[in-house]
Amino acid sequence: MASNYRHKGELEQAELTYRERLKLRPEDPDVYYELGNVLQEKELFHEAADCYRQAIRLHPDFAQAHNRLGNISGKKGDVKEAIAFYQKAVQLDPNLAEAWNNLGSLAQAKGRLDEARKYFRKAARIKPGDYQHHKNLVFSMLYNPRCDAQGIYSEHLRLAKRFEKPLLRTLIPHTNKKTVDRKLRIGYVSPDFRRHSVAYFIEPALSSHNREQFEIFCYSTSASEDEVTHRIQGSADHWKNISGMQEENAADLIRNDTIDILVDLAGHTHNGRLQLFALKPAPVQARWIGYPATTGFSSIEYKIVDGFTDPPGEGERFYTERLVRLPESFLCYLPERDSPEVGDLPALGNEEITFGSFNEFAKTTPAVIKVWASILKRIPNSFLILKAISFKDVSICRSVKEMFARHGIGLDQIELLPFTASFREHLNLYNQIDIGLDPFPYNGTTTTCEALWMGVPVITLEGNRHASRVGVSLLSNIGLSELVAKLEQEYVEKAVDLANDLGRLKSLRGRLRDMMARSPLMNAKGFALNLEDCYRRMWEAWCKKKEPVKKGLR
Repeated sequence: MASNYRHKGELEQAELTYRERLKLRPEDPDVYYELGNVLQEKELFHEAADCYRQAIRLHPDFAQAHNRLGNISGKKGDVKEAIAFYQKAVQLDPNLAEAWNNLGSLAQAKGRLDEARKYFRKAARIKPGDYQHHKNLVFSMLYNPRCDAQGIYSEHLRLAKRFEKPLLRTLIPHTNKKTVDRKLRIGYVSPDFRRHSVAYFIEPALSSHNREQFEIFCYSTSASEDEVTHRIQGSADHWKNISGMQEENAADLIRNDTIDILVDLAGHTHNGRLQLFALKPAPVQARWIGYPATTGFSSIEYKIVDGFTDPPGEGERFYTERLVRLPESFLCYLPERDSPEVGDLPALGNEEITFGSFNEFAKTTPAVIKVWASILKRIPNSFLILKAISFKDVSICRSVKEMFARHGIGLDQIELLPFTASFREHLNLYNQIDIGLDPFPYNGTTTTCEALWMGVPVITLEGNRHASRVGVSLLSNIGLSELVAKLEQEYVEKAVDLANDLGRLKSLRGRLRDMMARSPLMNAKGFALNLEDCYRRMWEAWCKKKEPVKKGLR
């Protein structure tokens, strides 16, 4: 009964039921464990930890309780303690896939990408039917410079073979009217219709769609909602939360809505629902923002990109999707409404050059640290400010500074920031930065847009796949392609040259926001027209195509 309450989201009733059960069985470690799980879902972490400790007191070899304590330590930002709990868990139960997966997540947060991949792969081998472990594995490979395009592509194909192929047997034909020029129903599926990086790019597109030609449906796969969610709800004709629905039920809902084109905005990220797409609830299915690689899923026919992120050529063979290139940018950016004003160039006031990068630390590979250290050594009185959620942990901060120290960078040249009290404060930190540095091979996206909006030019390195070419697209679309380097040494030289030209830096500081506002990157109406033209071409192609023979019923 208590577990039923929990699965239905009735956490108060679940807690009461478990507490009543404890009165009858006060020495039962399983009841303490289950109560701890409910309390953790309620974000009562201190009380949850007490329950897990009681479970361990009664059953010292309770591996899952150690694993859950590790989760709570991670929430507190104590990575060292979390790792100790996870290691104890796998020592007690080497087949506890969740603990291996959690060790992988922490290794990734610390920038230990080879280690992370090893742990994720182990979790996936122990639980081959667990999609989450496989998703974490393929996603971690996008950060790792040791993983080439072929290796990443092959791993995505293996994932699709395991988790998409069994569902393809259940496909049934679609009954959508094959009229080329009729009003189309577009469905967007995402867990990120909230304050999240994806929202800055989906919101302007939604609000600019031509409602005479397109009817917009949003399918949210997350229970979390905030003020951004409510704005996005107002930009959609129909809003449906499918976070608690089974894939088959969600697919039936979408099919009954007679969606013509279904667009995924998450890929293999947290709360992504690609298995829903495998059931083919819409006749045309596409991928857009939210995941910078192929899905490997044959049920998704298209991926929307641009000519900068994916120039025509050899790279197309690493996609199962057909690439559809927008004529300008594949993104349209909507800045934070409460953005602070752009401040004066910091270097003019303190006679120091401050570089910065506010990207997830997993993107800061050893090669990136080496290049950034080379820049700092070339510029006297230079500093680097890094901001990432990982830096709430003292041990990670110490490790990062030691990595820079090995390249001859003083501890006082590196400042590591974890959180800000508000998003406005986060943006205001860019007023301390003279030049932004883009990581590689996984470029920034939202962070680069934020920097440019706040008057901070960004140096990027052009790579050979989508994730490492987003910086090329952003800078080219606002007219700053001269800040794109093709080689690491060129990256260093461009950063050094810009740092030594305060006149140019001051000029860019004053012009960048206007350059962005006038560029394709923020032309919402023009972007929506380009996107809608893509949808029309996709739809026309389907209308000319014969539907497959019925393969079975669900």
